[in-house]
Amino acid sequence: MDSPSSPPPASSPPANRPSPEHQRLLAHLNTTYPDTLARLLEHHATAFDAQRPRLTALTPSSLSIAYTNGSASSFVLHSTKRIPLSPPLASISLPVVEERLLAMDAECIAAIERGGRSELAVTAYWAPRGWQMVAAVGVACVMVAYAVEYFGGEGWRVSELLGLDARAERWCRLGLGTAFGLLVVAHVGESVGIMLPMLWKYNVPVGTGLWWLWVGSHVVEGWGAIMRFREMVREEEGRTVKEGKKE
Repeated sequence: MDSPSSPPPASSPPANRPSPEHQRLLAHLNTTYPDTLARLLEHHATAFDAQRPRLTALTPSSLSIAYTNGSASSFVLHSTKRIPLSPPLASISLPVVEERLLAMDAECIAAIERGGRSELAVTAYWAPRGWQMVAAVGVACVMVAYAVEYFGGEGWRVSELLGLDARAERWCRLGLGTAFGLLVVAHVGESVGIMLPMLWKYNVPVGTGLWWLWVGSHVVEGWGAIMRFREMVREEEGRTVKEGKKE
């Protein structure tokens, strides 16, 4: 008579699978410190503009952070960076890990500020108003008139619509071409030298909808967009100072 078969041994979890406690620790850190993780990526892994950072692995000697660059509306590049921890953590417990993360974050903030970045992040867009709206409409009209004059079909050119003679038509085309060229040179120069560095300094992620709003607005209206951006920064800095005094 066959002996009763013994129950199969309980399967053990894979050695590389984190324990439930470890998973809860990672989830807590991801929820509580997303900005810190982004700064760690920028400072220690040269991953500027990291979006949706997520701590995926944590050992006494290193941490691994997954992230994307850009946004779904522009481009998305998934990557993971490993950042060494020196000295190694004494233990993987919440108080020890949080203390190390906060210390590393303070170092990151100081280094980023020395590099010209600000702690302040611009998260809104102000549309043109008043004379800025008038200027924006004027510039847009020049651009449209130039496009219609040089690329419009027969009977749609500005000079034809105005019924200009041959001499006046030449002056019209020359004026529109000169105005358009000056606008392009001025606005591209301002974008490269002023607007794009300001967006970088105040942490507007490249390729996001907010970034395109400010860049597109500046391409059309020029200096007015720069003035509004600076005004927004001044207001936010003043609000931050007041909140600091209350604390």
